[in-house]
Amino acid sequence: MIYKILIIEIHLAISLIYFAVCLKYMGLQESIYRFVIVFLLPVFGFVYFFIDMITNRFIKSSDSILKSYLDYIKEKNRTDYVEGIDFEKEINVVPMEDSLIFNEDKIKRSYLIHILKKDFISHITGLKKALENDDTETSHYAAAALMEIKNQFELMIQSASEKYERNKNDVSVLQEYASILKKYLNSDVPDKVDYFRYLKEYSGVLEKLLSKRKTSEDYFTDKISCDIELGDYDSAGEFCKRFLSYFPNSEKPYLALMKLKYFTKNYKSFTGILNNLKKADLNLSEHAKNIINFWERNYINVS
Repeated sequence: MIYKILIIEIHLAISLIYFAVCLKYMGLQESIYRFVIVFLLPVFGFVYFFIDMITNRFIKSSDSILKSYLDYIKEKNRTDYVEGIDFEKEINVVPMEDSLIFNEDKIKRSYLIHILKKDFISHITGLKKALENDDTETSHYAAAALMEIKNQFELMIQSASEKYERNKNDVSVLQEYASILKKYLNSDVPDKVDYFRYLKEYSGVLEKLLSKRKTSEDYFTDKISCDIELGDYDSAGEFCKRFLSYFPNSEKPYLALMKLKYFTKNYKSFTGILNNLKKADLNLSEHAKNIINFWERNYINVS
């Protein structure tokens, strides 16, 4: 019994030394994460981080070669060059959902630990499925990952908000704030209360943006959609009028106005706007044509 206690004390001391070393070169959160792993997984925890270190060095080396190759292609002005591909995502042929369904619990936990150290925003759907997993440790890791994503988003939103308060006349700062809010709202991370809280904030930011920058159709479209979802139909109607006046030769103001009329159950006006869109001398996109065809075929007689 004494030897067991002694071994535990030695292991705790080694883990604390490792924690102190990590704290010197890494952040507090990363250090705590490593301490928990090495303490709860004697020997195997250190082996895991050693393998992870070797793997990361290999990946960084590969990334450096890949970057050099892409730079070479850009310099040669190759017409088939495509920038912005997420190579890690493209070559990951096993979806997270499948991994959580078919793999053993130990593999699931290892996979989730790996995701905790990566850019896991694209894995939100899989993480939410992992919350329902029968293995409590797997669901715990998934909950921790989702909470970390939420915390990161809130920190980014707070930082962007404070930056805007210091630079209210800087349009680029306001655009950055709007972009972060939009990503958060589209991430499926916020609960219902947070969603509508930040949706209202996003609507207000878009209103400020449109007072300074009236040349963005996307801002008008998002502002009107926000107001409709918030039930502020008067504001949505006002921005629909502005949208159409600024972009009379675009299909998007018509589509935004149709959306408003549909949600306010003003079907007569909806049909009139649809007719006007069909008759307008506009180069309609396939999206707009599909909308017209849908309503003609299924619900109303567009003359």
